[in-house]
Amino acid sequence: MAHPVSAPSSAPRFSARAAAVFLIGLAFLVMALSGLVLAIAPSGRIAQTDDWTALGLSRPGWESLHLTMGALFLGAGGWHIALHWSVITNLLRGAGGAVLGHRRELALAGALVALVLVTALADWPPASWLADLQGWFKRDFW
Repeated sequence: MAHPVSAPSSAPRFSARAAAVFLIGLAFLVMALSGLVLAIAPSGRIAQTDDWTALGLSRPGWESLHLTMGALFLGAGGWHIALHWSVITNLLRGAGGAVLGHRRELALAGALVALVLVTALADWPPASWLADLQGWFKRDFW
C-alpha cells in the first residue's frame, strides 16, 4: 500500500534572533581570521615595499576588512542584546527558586575580562607574550 505524500510545509518564519546569532558568529569568524593575519603580517612599510598579500588581500585590505567586520560585529552584538534583553535580565534575576540567578557566572566573566584587561594594560604575561610574538613576526620573521 502506498503512503500518501504530505504537502510540502511552508518555510519557517524569519527569526530575528537566529539571524542575530548567525551574524555575530560569522562576523566573529572573519574577524578572527583577519586579526590573525594582521598579527603575523609584516609592518605597513615592509608589506608595501614587498607587495605583500595573503589570500589575495594586501595589508590595507586586511585592515579594512577587520575594521568593517568589527563595526558589523558591534552592531550585531547590540541587536543581539536588544533581542535577548529579557533572557539576560532573567539570567541576572534568577527564575523561580534560584535566588542568585547567574550572578556568579557574571562575576566570573567580569573577573576574567578585568584580569585580561589588567594584564594587557600592564604588559604582563600572557598578554605580553602575545605582543612579543607579534613583534617577532614584524621584526624578525619578515
